[in-house]
Amino acid sequence: MTSLHRTSNKHELRRRATRDALRAAGIARFSRDGYDATSIRDIAADAGVTERTFYRHFPSKEALLFHDYEHRLEFFRAALALRPDHESIFQAALIAVEAYPDDLEAVRQAALLRRSSLSARELAAYLQLVRATFAEELHAFGLRHFADRDDGALIAAVAGNAIAGALVATFELWGAGGALDDMRSMTHRALSYLAVGFGEPMPEPVDVDGTRTGAAR
Repeated sequence: MTSLHRTSNKHELRRRATRDALRAAGIARFSRDGYDATSIRDIAADAGVTERTFYRHFPSKEALLFHDYEHRLEFFRAALALRPDHESIFQAALIAVEAYPDDLEAVRQAALLRRSSLSARELAAYLQLVRATFAEELHAFGLRHFADRDDGALIAAVAGNAIAGALVATFELWGAGGALDDMRSMTHRALSYLAVGFGEPMPEPVDVDGTRTGAAR
């Protein structure tokens, strides 16, 4: 590894560490003092950085409440890129979701705070953006998977948006319920409902390590 690569890696690690510190500080403040009573100055001070640094990482304090989705998307994108094109788009999506190393408590806190801190309009607007980013990744996979099907482009677009909607709906419902249910089971059920309508095989349950249950290892 060259010195340039080492420097780049260190910079990325510092960037991620700062983002994580800001998010943790924000969640802690929101939980303790309330969302409206918390300022960006408060969050930055708790994280040991300046307000300018905060804005380098987040455009607003609202964005802190959706950082878990941004982090999840990074893992989802990387995992989906490794799935074979012939694999069912629903199976690929389920395995990609399982690639995320959930800090369930942090995800639960963010989900509950989104519900309690944002208006219905604000929450809907942000979730629409989240769905769109997941749909873009799934659409790209779908174009390859359905390439030999009549109306493949249309199926890929519809499937990508439908699966993205199902994933976000499942995550939010899980959080709204206090994160007490098994999110893995909920996600599998949600995708299974959709798979039937698209004439795709139902995805097999996935183990904690992201492999299909019963698959050869």
